[in-house]
Amino acid sequence: MAKIVPPMNFGLVEDGFYRSAQPAEINFTFLDKLALRSVIWVGAEEPSDVFQTFLDSQGITLHNLAPRASLNPHFPPPYNDTGVVPFSGQYHLPPLPPPPEPLIIHALTLLLQPATFPALVCCNMGRHRTGTVVGCWRKLERWALSSILEEYRRYAGMKVRVLNEQFIELFDTDLVSFPPNAKAVKA
Repeated sequence: MAKIVPPMNFGLVEDGFYRSAQPAEINFTFLDKLALRSVIWVGAEEPSDVFQTFLDSQGITLHNLAPRASLNPHFPPPYNDTGVVPFSGQYHLPPLPPPPEPLIIHALTLLLQPATFPALVCCNMGRHRTGTVVGCWRKLERWALSSILEEYRRYAGMKVRVLNEQFIELFDTDLVSFPPNAKAVKA
């Protein structure tokens, strides 16, 4: 009997809408059970070849929203010391910026289309970029900010990024245009 193991940081956002880190081969049996139609990749890097091959073999549409050039200024680390501040013999990098606003708007627009569901939103670790998309989705649902940030923190753990929380708080939901056949957003 095959083991059924969910991906790291897996969670149910709502019926037919899931979130997680990038699934590994051990998670594929679990993903089969979800009968996914789409995966929305919001990572700063490209999804792995193994994951893309799995999606192709299952007929799952990959919406790859990864930037063509890495937006993560720390990956790969720069060779020079520009912007790196030495402190007690260690190097401290400036905080990572939140995901770009157009990426969030594109992901939310895809999530409003019924043809996208059931869908999985994921990034490399399923914390920050995925959490920001889910947080902005919760704003569309008119959740209280305290509840949105509590959910973000639950998945981010000790690696909470204040700039992502600020992005969620200040995100203008009017930037998301609802298509005529939009999925009903619970308010």
